[in-house]
Amino acid sequence: MRFKKIKLIVALFGAVFLLFFSNDFGLIDVEKTAIITAVSIDKSEDGKYKVTAQIAVPEATDSNTENMRAQISGTGYTVGGAIKNIGDTSGWFPQLAFCNLIIVGKSFKDENLIKILDYFSKTLRIQDSALVVMADGEGVDLLKLSSPLDNISSFALQKIILKNAGLNRDVATCDIKRFCADYYDISSSCYMPLISVISQKSENEKGSAEDLGDNGDVGGNGGSGGNGGKGGNGGSPEQSGGAKGDAIFDANRTALFKNGKSVGELDKDLTCAFNALRKDFSSTTVEINGVEIAGKEENFLLTVFSADAKTRLFADDSGLTYTANLNIFAKISDRTSDYSDADYVKNLPLPTAVKEKAESVLKSRIEDLIRTEIQTDCDFLGIKKELYKKHNSFYSKYKDSLFDNLSFTVNVTVSGEK
Repeated sequence: MRFKKIKLIVALFGAVFLLFFSNDFGLIDVEKTAIITAVSIDKSEDGKYKVTAQIAVPEATDSNTENMRAQISGTGYTVGGAIKNIGDTSGWFPQLAFCNLIIVGKSFKDENLIKILDYFSKTLRIQDSALVVMADGEGVDLLKLSSPLDNISSFALQKIILKNAGLNRDVATCDIKRFCADYYDISSSCYMPLISVISQKSENEKGSAEDLGDNGDVGGNGGSGGNGGKGGNGGSPEQSGGAKGDAIFDANRTALFKNGKSVGELDKDLTCAFNALRKDFSSTTVEINGVEIAGKEENFLLTVFSADAKTRLFADDSGLTYTANLNIFAKISDRTSDYSDADYVKNLPLPTAVKEKAESVLKSRIEDLIRTEIQTDCDFLGIKKELYKKHNSFYSKYKDSLFDNLSFTVNVTVSGEK
């Protein structure tokens, strides 16, 4: 029996080595595989979908340790067809397993985005955790730019969307799974970050848009070439490396969608309030300006160390009431004053005036957030879902007139060192 097991193990290893050396494991030639880090989706001039893939090309040498980047575009009447066209026109198989970012151009804001994103939710070629964002313009323009700290724009975008511990929670992150689940949910209300570009050029360096070059790179050694070719619908690759650009990205605004169509947006303050109710607010800083201390107005910067948000919906025959309670423990990180902060210590007590002003500011923002939900008819707070789950007996009565019968109350408590 012992010798039979040994023979079986040897035979198994022999079969594995045989398949390995005969290259049966090499279903796709590595040298012809394009590792895509991000894709953008825009409208082409002929009404087709234009998908641009950003590819990370490792080119590290003794004299250059930076990675090259390349953009290859394809068009089609469907998103899947446009991605297939990228491979057909370039000769590179588009590998989406490492794609972590999907950028939708703002030209689609009046159309149902599920026509675009449903492909990514159903295909097994891409991760469900891939981030989805909307560009405040053409999506391909974001891929062409490079930031001062990262030559590959998709990597720079992911850093500001997925904040590390200790940074402000000022971005309403959304992945492909979350967006599609919210779309098919009972309220069909979704959201995603709205990305805009902030230039870092000084006044004497600012030029016209034409100065950016044909390939749209800012401050880079742009060029075009590769295996894209000019056949079919034209997959036009662009490569760039070397000097980094001067563009940085702003993801503080949030685009709102109802039935897949854009219905409004949240500004920076409302996005932070939204994150506070989503229980994603720790380490965030809040500016409290115009606080009267000893007869003078001062500005304070508070750092939130812990936040406890509780929301609840009450339903009866007279209507619906939505309550939001937010308890925050914060400390002073900075302040403006005309006198010496000789008493400034690590555990500085929170002055009553600062506490009251912070409570007023945060309460006002959360109230504006709820009003925005009512005005846009976009249930990003999940009120209708809670009505269906916890008050199902009233669902048929209020499902078509949810916000007409909704009132709300907000309570915010800010505490600090005693």
